[in-house]
Amino acid sequence: MLEIAKEAASVAGAFLKERFLEQLTPDEELHNDVKLPEDKGSEQRIIEVLHRHFPTHTIFSEEIGMVSRDEEYLWIVDPLDGTNNYFIGHPYFSISIALQHKGELALGVVYNPVAGQMFWAEKGQGAFLNGKRISINNRTDLTRAAGTYIRGRETVTRQEELAFTEPFMLQTKRLLRNVAPALDWCLLANGWLDYIVMQRSGIMDVAAGIVIASEAGATITDWQGEPYRHEPFFQDQTRSLVATNGQLHDTIRAMTVEQHVANVQR
Repeated sequence: MLEIAKEAASVAGAFLKERFLEQLTPDEELHNDVKLPEDKGSEQRIIEVLHRHFPTHTIFSEEIGMVSRDEEYLWIVDPLDGTNNYFIGHPYFSISIALQHKGELALGVVYNPVAGQMFWAEKGQGAFLNGKRISINNRTDLTRAAGTYIRGRETVTRQEELAFTEPFMLQTKRLLRNVAPALDWCLLANGWLDYIVMQRSGIMDVAAGIVIASEAGATITDWQGEPYRHEPFFQDQTRSLVATNGQLHDTIRAMTVEQHVANVQR
């Protein structure tokens, strides 16, 4: 199944890469989002590959929603994670494909076709980038740490986001706001990032990345410190998580909770 997921990501990635340098015409452009025909084109290619090999499997994809068939296997697909980046010519986007089997995440594939980065993992088998095994780093110095902030759409105001993220910007080396969360989890998995703070983001955007980061050794908890456990997927599910290299986890989680409490009290 992993090889088929990689095939689907490769086919969609070739399409997106070919279209990437074009002047794109959106189907719809909102104040904080954009909808492109390339989303649908990528999705069609992924679904065609998955259903050709697994005609009885259920698929949930961002554009078409749930195609219900066999409930034992559910593919969770984001055909273009980072659509806004793609639209403005910023090569930080990916195809994200995860498989849920009997309610548990079994594998994940995240592919950035412009960078030629194919990340993948199967539960219990480790995480890989282009065939090479990857793992988190062991950084302990907060002032040298780089991280990213992920939030769901319309979850906080811009003012609340600025207030929440300020300590991370001031106390760590760099806080990124990449707006392509699947790749963020892969950067953590490969030791390029040290931490992720995620606030009420859809699990569809990060399911594959979570498998990859987990298999690379990342520590993932909710904001209260409870270890992450995947819950059977449903469309409107959101999670607030902290993920780190483990060495910095207590510190980053404490900062997260402190800022959340301060935002609530404002």
